[in-house]
Amino acid sequence: MATSKRVKSLHVGDRVRAKTTGRVGEVTEVRKDGGHDQVTVAYERQPQDEHLTTPARDGVDLPRELLDRAT
Repeated sequence: MATSKRVKSLHVGDRVRAKTTGRVGEVTEVRKDGGHDQVTVAYERQPQDEHLTTPARDGVDLPRELLDRAT
């Protein structure tokens, strides 16, 4: 019997890590998109950012399923 893993909802101010890039940031907005949450994350500055010619954006909009809570 398979058990479904319930994903806890996120709130503005929560710290999260993007599963796609591994970058850590803070939730700035949570929107309902049908039955799913769409989360806006403001990334924290990474040490390598100043050395990149094209750094990653300052933030990202991701579905809740692509985010983990940061510790």
